[in-house]
Amino acid sequence: MESLYEQKVMPSSLRNALLAMGCLVASACSSPSGGSPSGGLPFAGADSMRSGDLVCRLGNGYFSGIFRRFSGESERFSHIGVFHREGDSCFVIHADADELSGVGSVRMESLSEFLRQSHDHQFYRFVSDSIRCGVDSIALDYFRREIPFDNRFDLACDSSLYCTELVAVAINKAAHDESVVAPFSMSGSFQYYRIDDILNCGLLDTLPEEKTPSCR
Repeated sequence: MESLYEQKVMPSSLRNALLAMGCLVASACSSPSGGSPSGGLPFAGADSMRSGDLVCRLGNGYFSGIFRRFSGESERFSHIGVFHREGDSCFVIHADADELSGVGSVRMESLSEFLRQSHDHQFYRFVSDSIRCGVDSIALDYFRREIPFDNRFDLACDSSLYCTELVAVAINKAAHDESVVAPFSMSGSFQYYRIDDILNCGLLDTLPEEKTPSCR
């Protein structure tokens, strides 16, 4: 049941889209929680990726189109996660939920699964290695603690997280500055993190497209 806050404050179009986010991300990827080695697919740029880099994608599902429109001015991507490498295996740590139940958590899956159904993707590198390593460590801790998906989109705490919230909070914690990625305000009261808020924080460079990845 919707709270009084959701009914009175959040615009109906945004409220419907954000509540649908609880069942968004599985529409563009589904693999067992905990991840598995990727299939060695030729994702441009993956060879040079390091743990803590960011991965953006544009999925091909219905909800991906909705969340693309709420991602910011560029409207390029619908989802974001944190790259994590273990040996020759490449993974992405991200928050998503079942498309029917809306129940989910911070999970880790192979890079190939994360990008399998995407129309577009891009890798990003932090200009500071200390922040990159911090983001990786924080995201990995959220995954290991099985932090649930935040289907109420509440920024008050990190006991539950949605996709962009996971990445934004990890960046702010790693930088020891809660203002590095500031949430976008909608209708003066409701705030949420957009992908563009993360990509435009001033700490990221785009990784150039390169050769076939060495990830398994």
